[in-house]
Amino acid sequence: MANNVSNYLKIIGTDEVIAEMDKRFENAGGYNDVLKFSQAFYDNVETDESGNAVMYSWTLDNLGAKWVYVENQINDGEWNIQSANHCPQEFFVHLYKLAVQIDPEVQIEVKFHDESYEPVGGFVAKKDYQGKPAWSMEEDYDIENPTDDMDWDDEGYDDAQMKFQEDLEDMMTDLCNTAHDNVWSIEGNPIEL
Repeated sequence: MANNVSNYLKIIGTDEVIAEMDKRFENAGGYNDVLKFSQAFYDNVETDESGNAVMYSWTLDNLGAKWVYVENQINDGEWNIQSANHCPQEFFVHLYKLAVQIDPEVQIEVKFHDESYEPVGGFVAKKDYQGKPAWSMEEDYDIENPTDDMDWDDEGYDDAQMKFQEDLEDMMTDLCNTAHDNVWSIEGNPIEL
């Protein structure tokens, strides 16, 4: 497993919840700013003696990865979040808890992959068909990048890379759809509010 995981977050809800969550992300710093990121979403951030770094034990328990930061905004309510080694599911569950206070029908959807595409996945937090909040995460470790055995200047490299990116997006979408189905049908993990 590689170190960097790209998480493509989409908040599905009212304009009010999207604006509030966007405001938090805008105040969450940028590259490698784990402290500012954590403080934008949590009140109980544990830091080292200097107060300039978040304790790893806290990040693992509360974010689900040893570091998480904002890479960039994609669109309103859509963000690219980078994390270490794992999709930060604990953070996304916490984000759902914040968002559901504003919009009871909000949904959090995340497509993710690590830099070696092991894993590729989808995460969803929303209400099930009985109206109970839950989350589900689906992962796949079997996608193969055809350009791994090619040089960038090989004939067909660009076409192979473009096709791979389309296949990757399709796989992440399929995994998100499965996670949606799991939550809806009460096969997700309950979220205590």
